[in-house]
Amino acid sequence: YISMNPATRESVLSRKRKEYTSSITQLFQQDKNQAVWHQIIIDIPRTNPTIKLYSYEATQRSLERILYLWAVRHPASGYVQGINDLVTPIFQVFLQNYLNPEIDVENFDPNLLPKELMNCIESDTFWCLTKILDTIQDNYIHEQPGILRQIKELSDLVKRDEPKLSDHFEKQGIEFIQFAFRWMNCMLMRELTVKLIIRMWDTYISNYPTGFKQFHVYVCCAFLRRFSDELLNMDFQDIIIFLQDSTKTKYWDENDVEMMLSEAFIWQSLYENASAHLK
Repeated sequence: YISMNPATRESVLSRKRKEYTSSITQLFQQDKNQAVWHQIIIDIPRTNPTIKLYSYEATQRSLERILYLWAVRHPASGYVQGINDLVTPIFQVFLQNYLNPEIDVENFDPNLLPKELMNCIESDTFWCLTKILDTIQDNYIHEQPGILRQIKELSDLVKRDEPKLSDHFEKQGIEFIQFAFRWMNCMLMRELTVKLIIRMWDTYISNYPTGFKQFHVYVCCAFLRRFSDELLNMDFQDIIIFLQDSTKTKYWDENDVEMMLSEAFIWQSLYENASAHLK
């Protein structure tokens, strides 16, 4: 988002922040697209409900503005449920950047910050969210073909690398779309804490522009493999309940995420090398 040239960073940031503020001012002087706006204001109060930061009015108004501007600028997809989750790790990182490290950002009320500072946080969040969503745009257009492709790739990976689990799912009538749609739509945000998501997305961003589109599928495979022994002993109903229950990662820390990322990287390297060799 910022310029690669250190000499122009401040001017580029200033220009982009002014562009964001100007766009918001103009947009909210016009009649709203009621269908889009209605869905956003319904979803915002449901976003990260266990974290106090997201219950504050200042946070919710910021997220509404960011999401509405993005939706208006991307009419091919518009706002889709799930994008409200994706904005929060970015917002949290930028907010934390302006706080004393000893302050717990997840309990902080952004209303305590000067408006000019909040405008910077909002702007930077908007532009970085846009950069990320640009790489997975087909996840949010009509019929969400990007997500369906990722689910198919995950199914193929599990069939290849965990044949016992794949066979067990087939015998139990489990279809990957029944649990993995949420994993792709929300980038595992419903499965892990925001702090762990930030660590995970750090790796995704370092693999820009393919991190969220391709590497994420391998991470989902590693995530599923973590529970394969338990899943092999469950029937249809227990499997679905278990995979939709976020408490299974309640005691995870960064070491768990880094182990999962390492495993995903190994599988991606092996898979891509094998594909290159076949060509």
